[in-house]
Amino acid sequence: MPYSIPDDEEILDALRSVMRRMKGISSLSKLRSLVVKELKIQDPDHTVSHERLRRSAVRAPFLKTRITARRNDSLKSLKGKCPVCSGKLKTTKNETIFGGRVTLGYRCTECPYWTTLKRRVPTRYHFEYVKEK
Repeated sequence: MPYSIPDDEEILDALRSVMRRMKGISSLSKLRSLVVKELKIQDPDHTVSHERLRRSAVRAPFLKTRITARRNDSLKSLKGKCPVCSGKLKTTKNETIFGGRVTLGYRCTECPYWTTLKRRVPTRYHFEYVKEK
């Protein structure tokens, strides 16, 4: 079955249209199915992956995103990239009483993801429409 890939503006327009109607969605899968339906109105072959939609939604100025995560006991390296949006992770540090500095965790510079040294794995995304100015 052939498919076509919409550009970023088409995805944002479909996302905006869906979120204006729904106001809030607490599942990435549900959001994707609604956005794909909206995209298919423009072109029946259009589709979008979960990952691309998640990245677009997290960076959209008209959406507020909350991320629910579970703790993973492995100390795997994040390699400086956010698992949600592939943005840059900034280290969160604290100063000790002896004048040294310790790393407490990491925070994404582009989305609300954060983690401690014990990695937090995103499990659910909550998207809420914020009125545009």
